[in-house]
Amino acid sequence: MIPKNHSQKNDDEDYQKIIREVKDLRARLEASESELNEVKQFYTERLDNLNDVLFSVDTEGYFTYINPAIKNITGYEIEEVLGTHFTKHVHPNDVAGLLEDIEKTVSGEHKPYMFRIIKKDGSISYVHTTSRPIIKNGEFTGINGLMVDIARLKQIEFKLKEERDRAQKYLDVAGVIILVMDREGKIKLINKKGCELFGYGEHDLISKNWLEISIPEERQIKAKIDYSGLMDGKTELQPYFEAPIQIKDETRFFAWHNILLEDDDGNITGVLSSGNDITDRRKAEEALIFAKLISDNAHRTKRQFLSNVSHELRTPLNLIIGYSDLLHEDYVGTTNEAQKQYLDVIKRSGNRLLLLINSMIELSAIEEGKIELDMKDFYIPVLIKDIENSTRPMAKKKQVSLEFELEDDVTTICADKEKIKTVLYNLISNAIKFTPLSGDVKVSIARDGKMLKISVKDTGIGMEKSEMDKLFQPFSQIDSSLNRRFEGAGLGLIIVKEFVEMHGGNIQVESEINKGSNFTFFIPMLPEENQTHVRHLLI
Repeated sequence: MIPKNHSQKNDDEDYQKIIREVKDLRARLEASESELNEVKQFYTERLDNLNDVLFSVDTEGYFTYINPAIKNITGYEIEEVLGTHFTKHVHPNDVAGLLEDIEKTVSGEHKPYMFRIIKKDGSISYVHTTSRPIIKNGEFTGINGLMVDIARLKQIEFKLKEERDRAQKYLDVAGVIILVMDREGKIKLINKKGCELFGYGEHDLISKNWLEISIPEERQIKAKIDYSGLMDGKTELQPYFEAPIQIKDETRFFAWHNILLEDDDGNITGVLSSGNDITDRRKAEEALIFAKLISDNAHRTKRQFLSNVSHELRTPLNLIIGYSDLLHEDYVGTTNEAQKQYLDVIKRSGNRLLLLINSMIELSAIEEGKIELDMKDFYIPVLIKDIENSTRPMAKKKQVSLEFELEDDVTTICADKEKIKTVLYNLISNAIKFTPLSGDVKVSIARDGKMLKISVKDTGIGMEKSEMDKLFQPFSQIDSSLNRRFEGAGLGLIIVKEFVEMHGGNIQVESEINKGSNFTFFIPMLPEENQTHVRHLLI
């Protein structure tokens, strides 16, 4: 072996170094290519998956690049679009406007534009496009752009327009003024009714100051100060008020419903108001008030007259009844049978008239609010026994069966005993009075929750449903031709109703001709303030 000299050894080392550098360079090149491919793949995947269309066209208007999203918008494949002129896909009526917009884009003006496109199936859709000129080496070589499908937005826009048109029709057909004012009180919106009232067209009223055209001059300064305070949040909005407005040479009253208008930041921007003309209603109300004053005065005069007459009649009637009793009992001499019969007639008639007078006095006191409740705890079974003793002779005389049914859990109640007694006596005597011979009257007393329920049911003459409204009117009877056979002035039931309602209760009636009636009333078992005390008594 021939030994290598020093020069050869250096050449070999240089060669090996070059080999290593080449390999390193090749490795870095392969890594760069791989990284470039990854970047290319990364952006390609994202461009291919975009929902919006990316495109490029050359200086002649032919597509040189387009991403797959074109199929979603137009139905065309990429291959069907590349190389075609963009105007092929634009609605003919929009081509001229689109070319003008493109010229502005080429000149450097950023001009987004919207136009209609013709899809592969021939249908029409809307797109919005933004684009930029492509400049290479200082020369214009085409356009890059982004196209967005706005068909859904256009549908929403059409629907909004339809809703606006519909809302405007509602505003115009409304029989009230619809008004929107800005912060200065200028009219921003007014409907057809408002225009008709003032005799102007909408364009004549828009931007006019509402406060100046509708409010009398002497009140305008205060109105403007108040409105300014409202807009500044210094005064509170009245959701409803009534106020006059000046229309031509006439002042009319309107009822106004109002809400504040605010922007997204909560700043007050104006007021929305609806105004209803209530001039005729106010005149009618004034007439009614005047008529009511006259009616109240007449009613008060009538009550005073009845009260005075009743009191004046009661004293001589008591004397007539008293002296009739004395004569009937032979205190001042002997009377024969015929005279006793006449005295019985006088006494019965006097008692009937006294009952009527007492009822009139009582009713007058009720209407004037002079009667108060004497609320006390009392035992219901004792009251029922008293009522039974006072009404059974009346039933026996008419051969009417009178039955009382009292549930065991009905014991103590807090009420005005005498008034409840009057209510029961009036209802039971009425039932007996209007029940024929051998008929039945049943009185039921039971608990109904926190209420005492008492019903008086008879098998009497009954009444029509249409006639029941007359039941609780003073001096009225259901059928005068029918009821002339029965005594009474028609005051008992109105007193019943008043006494029941004074206790916080109510009365109901069920009736059918020739089958009888059922009067049921409810009163609280325990007034709220007495519940604890009475519970203690029951325990």
